[in-house]
Amino acid sequence: MVKRALLCALLAIAVVASLAQAETYSVSAGTTLRCRLTQTISTKLNLQNDPFTATVTEPLIIGGKQIVPVGSTVDGHIAWLVRPGRIRGVGEIRLDAEKITFPDGRSYSLSTILVKAYGAEGAKVQDEEGSLKGPSSRLKDIQEIGLGMGGGGFLGTIIGGFHGAVIGGALGGAAGLADTLRRRGTDLTLPTGTQLEYQLTRELVVTADAPRQTAAVQSENIH
Repeated sequence: MVKRALLCALLAIAVVASLAQAETYSVSAGTTLRCRLTQTISTKLNLQNDPFTATVTEPLIIGGKQIVPVGSTVDGHIAWLVRPGRIRGVGEIRLDAEKITFPDGRSYSLSTILVKAYGAEGAKVQDEEGSLKGPSSRLKDIQEIGLGMGGGGFLGTIIGGFHGAVIGGALGGAAGLADTLRRRGTDLTLPTGTQLEYQLTRELVVTADAPRQTAAVQSENIH
């Protein structure tokens, strides 16, 4: 009974000593954290508040020591999502990173903002909140309306000369416009592997993995 109590006391002392020996490292605000999406995200398939994960692709090193290792997991959620409309044909997404988990299981809260994205066609960061804006379909819409006017004008010329061309062009353009308004713009898609660059907006304090003694070793010391 006495030995068991002594063992518990020694274990408690060892844990306290281990924590006291643990070093802490500070990753300053403004540091860039690079990671890649582990799944595809789209304004067509996803909803606001859906979770997402990404994997760290470059380590953060301080004083020659790797503080944030490659392979760490970044967890977050879709804080903002807007599907492209029929007139305003641009999709928007904001991905907020909230937590980072190291391969050894240690995890820390994150405060970040997305500054760049690579590998998603037509996607670009558009504002200071880190929102991503998708490709615009405006040029394509104008081209389709123009083709409708041209085709209608050509037929009108054949049928009724100059006046027919004017009327035909107007009708063709109206038909093209009506078809354009009927369809949504191009959805914003971030495929698996899209590279995201986040900037820390608040200091990240990381505790080094402290050395620990096993219970077996401590038990042997008692005897």
